Amino acid sequence: MAELKAKFSGEDNTYIHLKIEKKDFEAFCSAAGLFKKSFLNTLRQSEKDLKEGRYTVRDSLHELAAK
Repeated sequence: MAELKAKFSGEDNTYIHLKIEKKDFEAFCSAAGLFKKSFLNTLRQSEKDLKEGRYTVRDSLHELAAK
């Protein structure tokens, strides 16, 4: 398994901060699955849904996991 080369650099009430070196960014995205065709298709569909007003405001991903 690929090692994710990101360093946690803090957080606040809204964001989690990660530092990723430019040279490691592509490997990080690949390890996180951001280049998978299924992820890209889901992203395209969610952009389309957002433009058409179909979305749900969520406070946490835990809301989805509970379903």
